[in-house]
Amino acid sequence: MERPNNTKRTKFIFITGGVLSSLGKGLAAASIGALLESRGLTVTFQKLDPYINVDPGTMNPFQHGEVYVT
Repeated sequence: MERPNNTKRTKFIFITGGVLSSLGKGLAAASIGALLESRGLTVTFQKLDPYINVDPGTMNPFQHGEVYVT
């Protein structure tokens, strides 16, 4: 069965890396997002903190990898 041409297909791009490269991951994600938007695609960013049973808000910013914890 063929898909209609007007059906949107969701794609995911995951950007991962070490704790100290937070700035690099953000810049890479923003650059890729800008390129995709310039091609007419809709882009949404979601930041995930993969900590189990740890509140990143109470961690030292250097442990967490960013100066401003949101």
